[in-house]
Amino acid sequence: MGEAMGARLDTALRRALAPWTGSTEPLVVLFSGGIDSGVLAWELRARRGASLWTIGTSGAKDMAAAESAAARIGLPWAARTVSADEVRAMDRALAEDLQGASPLRRSIFVALALAIDRAPGTTVLCGQGADELFLGYAHFRGLSSDEATARADADLDRLTRVDWPLSQRLAHRWGRTLVAPFLDPGFVDAARSIPIDVRRPDPVPKAWWREWARGRGVPSEIVDRPKRALQYGTGIDAALRGLVRG
Repeated sequence: MGEAMGARLDTALRRALAPWTGSTEPLVVLFSGGIDSGVLAWELRARRGASLWTIGTSGAKDMAAAESAAARIGLPWAARTVSADEVRAMDRALAEDLQGASPLRRSIFVALALAIDRAPGTTVLCGQGADELFLGYAHFRGLSSDEATARADADLDRLTRVDWPLSQRLAHRWGRTLVAPFLDPGFVDAARSIPIDVRRPDPVPKAWWREWARGRGVPSEIVDRPKRALQYGTGIDAALRGLVRG
């Protein structure tokens, strides 16, 4: 059963990426050096015109991790250090979009918007969807099978109905096309066909997803990197909290 699940996911990912692997137009992968963006980068490593892109505040953990991981993959990599003033400006620019949002949600979208807006290209790929499909969030720990299923369904529903459409609208605002291969319907179906007990975070978050990626040849440095959410790895959350304190 394990081999069959992996093979189905292999096929689904290949089909989800087909529009991009079969093209030579420039595209950029939002890259943290972690498992989700690492899978995309690995699958596109031989693709002409693909490059990797990272943003972060000064000293952000994602910057060093992404540089090292990009060297292992062999794709061109670029990075941009964003200042507190840029974080403040983006926070203000999104005030209407994020009216009433929690500080966490606000920091997620400020980080994503900065990455998209500064990206050196018009087609931008991201790893959205993997945490919902492979139970990467901390709130999945300790849940029963039924509880995990209900929470995963709710997370995916919110992503597809609310957060992903907002992400695409923000990208369009800055003249970008944002693509999430892990939200391709075929990939979603293949991932959700994997039993919830296989996908649960035991002993580590996204353990099955990590082992599947390892089997496809993704370097261990990327596969084993601890999960660090975008807003934390880029340092944007800390920058926003610093603005509030200031």
